[in-house]
Amino acid sequence: MSTAVLTRRPTAAAVPVTAEGSHWTNRSACRTAEADRDFYGTSLAAQARARTTCLSCPVRLRCLADRAAVDVEESWGMVGGLDVGQRRVLEVAELIGEHPDLERAQELLTPRWRYRLHNLRAAGHAPLRIADILTAEGITVDAITVRVAVWWTGGPGRAISRRASRDRRPLWRRLRDDYADVICLLRARGARHVDVAAYLGVRVTTSTRATQELEAEA
Repeated sequence: MSTAVLTRRPTAAAVPVTAEGSHWTNRSACRTAEADRDFYGTSLAAQARARTTCLSCPVRLRCLADRAAVDVEESWGMVGGLDVGQRRVLEVAELIGEHPDLERAQELLTPRWRYRLHNLRAAGHAPLRIADILTAEGITVDAITVRVAVWWTGGPGRAISRRASRDRRPLWRRLRDDYADVICLLRARGARHVDVAAYLGVRVTTSTRATQELEAEA
């Protein structure tokens, strides 16, 4: 994984300029100067507008699939409805063999499944648990696919569940106790502390403490 410094890429459009009719990008919804300002903006409002544009785009899945092959550091801005931090999570997830099914993620946004996804998220379930429930109910998905769908709706899509009201453990201890397998697997595959934190959706200091506790026990 690249360790290059993330820098804003100079651009005149949110997608590459190509000869008319020669590429799928000519059908993208973001090929306007107005959209470009949002797609490369850093404010939450700009990102929300850019994501809304992505969700209406006929080539969103192709955009995300094609640009996923490019290092995150080389692809600044909103891409396929995901911001740079979310795409970094996908990059880390590849280390442990996780690859989202984008068509299934899109299916989760249809009326049949979107309300169910919303309710499961509101209940505080982790993406892995949500995936298990949805699979049992008729749509086969995995945790990383659920996370993509949640990101598309503007949700946080963290890998961990919401803390139960009776659970008084600090977050780092919850990570150590409940997410040891994925933390150890990520580290075994070469993930840095910042990568583990990005994957879980927590602060680096929190995941690092959990990781160090696990490694000290090993």
